[in-house]
Amino acid sequence: MRVYHFLSTKYALSDLKNRRLKIATFDDLNDPFELWLAKQENRETRKSYRKWKDEMSLTYGLLCFSKSWRNPLLWSNYADRHKGICLGFEASDEIGKNVEYIEKRKPLNFPPDSDLVTRTLFTKYKGWSYEQEWRVYVRLEKRNLKSPHHYFRGFDKDLRLKEVILGPLCDISKPVLHKVVCRYSPHPEIVKARLAFKSFRIVKDQRGFSL
Repeated sequence: MRVYHFLSTKYALSDLKNRRLKIATFDDLNDPFELWLAKQENRETRKSYRKWKDEMSLTYGLLCFSKSWRNPLLWSNYADRHKGICLGFEASDEIGKNVEYIEKRKPLNFPPDSDLVTRTLFTKYKGWSYEQEWRVYVRLEKRNLKSPHHYFRGFDKDLRLKEVILGPLCDISKPVLHKVVCRYSPHPEIVKARLAFKSFRIVKDQRGFSL
């Protein structure tokens, strides 16, 4: 499956150089309802839910991808307002899963069984559906909220770099980019993006990368 990860230019170049992606924690995410989708109809439920969410935050991190790079909101929100870079990967279906988008919050019994936990990890409010998100979860070892560490997942056979897409306003020079991607074999495709002329989409600039 081809999936896309959006970054500022600074972090994209670092990830390309080190062949890895930074694993996000739930504290990093911009949706305050992450893991907070169940109805909380009384104080006891809220208390149990909050404890469970804290435990999950200490245990799991995630990588967030989109199934498309053409939505301008993705570039605005996650790639430094179109000045960043999108990395396209061929990812194994076995390491990730599509996010389900729902309209209403659902009950959550405690302790939740494994199926219910999985559904919660891959569920978001439908307002986020434009992201077409595909997620990979990673178990974090010995995470401490008082002394946080950065976690990374390396590129491998299950996450193979295939494309490097420069945002419409990305001003990185060709020599700088070439110095990083020339180390890859085979080389990923380099795409320069632009704003579409007849729709609200981001499309490939057929003139190519000429900086």
